[in-house]
Amino acid sequence: MKIYIVVTIDVEPDCSPSWNYSNPLTFKGVSIGVKERLQPLFNKYGIVPTYLINNVVLEDKESINIFKKLDGSFELGTHLHPEFIEPNKSIFNYAGSKGEANCCFYPKEIEFEKIRNITLLFKKQFGYKPLSFRAGRFSAGNNTFKSLTKLGYKVDTSLTPHIKWNDKTRENAVDYTNMPEQPFTVGDDLLEVPISIFKSYQFSFFELLKSGFGLRRDMNFTKNIWLRPVYSDFKKMEYIFNNIFKKYNYKNIIVFNMMFHNVEIIPLLSPYTKNELDCVNYLNVLTQFFNLCLNNGSEFVSLSRLYEIYNKQKNN
Repeated sequence: MKIYIVVTIDVEPDCSPSWNYSNPLTFKGVSIGVKERLQPLFNKYGIVPTYLINNVVLEDKESINIFKKLDGSFELGTHLHPEFIEPNKSIFNYAGSKGEANCCFYPKEIEFEKIRNITLLFKKQFGYKPLSFRAGRFSAGNNTFKSLTKLGYKVDTSLTPHIKWNDKTRENAVDYTNMPEQPFTVGDDLLEVPISIFKSYQFSFFELLKSGFGLRRDMNFTKNIWLRPVYSDFKKMEYIFNNIFKKYNYKNIIVFNMMFHNVEIIPLLSPYTKNELDCVNYLNVLTQFFNLCLNNGSEFVSLSRLYEIYNKQKNN
């Protein structure tokens, strides 16, 4: 049995604590966050991250040059916030704006063209087609998967198991409550790699005590926990690791998918880190988790490499 870890990072322009893009538009999350903080850490631990780049960042020449010259092993893919790209582009002035639209609620022809256009933009900037994708706001549906397959993508990583995302502007919602926690094939040739989210109803009172979680009267025992810094401290991520391993140890392959944003490790560029100490603590949590994975014989791989591993297993 093999344990594989994918580290998936949504690459956005600099944001504010309310997730609005900076005004004026800046990209310190790339020039400092990716280049100076994240990739050197990944290189130290032999981690091959997958950077899923937002279409606004793909239009920034300096950010593209940074990725082209970035030292180390990594994969680049796409991350679509649909209102920032044609057709039916609705936001032209990115500064101060916020991505709030869901890909899967567009008519299928429009959604296909939006995914096609970000794919063409990526190819124009880097000279090859991307293989991995994440929808903005985790909003992928059946039409999304069909479009990705048609455009040659091999991996989607938009799904958040156990979560239902309500759309304030519509009656419908993006509902992943019954989706699997481990990767699965969609259609003939697209691998879905869900973000690792553990359904916390599996906690018992004694397990919580044993894990060292602080207990309060108002504690919500039904909240899901993510393999994501800030959402989960190291103890919670260790709990996720141990229990997903226990739950799926009958499988030949167990996959963990950690996600976060590049801007989360720079103060005040997201809702999560308010000062440099917060950022140091954030990176310490990452380091602790990486050590846990390595001590348990895990292998860090990119999303497209994980596709190759699953494809080989399927054909054997």
